[in-house]
Amino acid sequence: MSSPSSENRYQVPGLDRALSVIELLNEHPEGLLVNEMAELLNLPTNSIYRIMHTLERRAYARKNPNGSGYVLSEKFLSLATPVAGDPGFLENALPVMRRLRDLTRETVLAGVLLEDRGVVLEQVPGLHNFCFKVNPGLRFYLHCAAPGKAMLAALPFDEREIFLNSMDFPRFNDRTITSQEDFSKELNKSGELGYSVDHAEEIEGQHCIGAAVLDRRGYPVGSIWITGPSVRLEEKDFQRIGSQVRDHAEEISHALGYVSFKAA
Repeated sequence: MSSPSSENRYQVPGLDRALSVIELLNEHPEGLLVNEMAELLNLPTNSIYRIMHTLERRAYARKNPNGSGYVLSEKFLSLATPVAGDPGFLENALPVMRRLRDLTRETVLAGVLLEDRGVVLEQVPGLHNFCFKVNPGLRFYLHCAAPGKAMLAALPFDEREIFLNSMDFPRFNDRTITSQEDFSKELNKSGELGYSVDHAEEIEGQHCIGAAVLDRRGYPVGSIWITGPSVRLEEKDFQRIGSQVRDHAEEISHALGYVSFKAA
């Protein structure tokens, strides 16, 4: 049995500090300044500066344009995607996403579950003069986002319950679902429809409609969804557009080997 002192011999202090910085930035997607990181980690400012200089040079971090400091870059997604979902998800999703974008003219996105949040992997910008665009790597709450609802609704029941029991439900406006009971009902409804809806539950004036993408076992490996302003993506059109999103998600699922059995 190895002693603590013998284990310490194999530690790399610089790497240990860098990993602590990466984990801290992952917890603060809004960005952190060098002195803020130094204070939170109780590390010398010079050490943090050298780590951030290296991460920025290797394109794993970048300065946030709004002046809030450093944020992790999209390059981490190239490492996370094989872990977070099926490696073939994006490869098969992108052509289908482009067709869905051409059909709806709205921005189409793809994302996966990553721990207790969702994360955007890719987007196909809409064709309107005004359309929503999101930086890949953005993490989102599950309870107020169409893709989060879609992926959770497609999970096996026991796994879904574990998620629900560990979730928090922050309120963003009067439309946000803030209780486990109500969210469970929402997931059941999503499962019946085959698609999920975000009724501007986080961002005012933004509607989203999403559907889960399944692997050959029927397990959700991700989601695709469209997003647009509520004045254009109106509730009266949710059923029609929801069916389109669901059908395109099913096309990707079939490419990943999923076979659905529908009653004639």
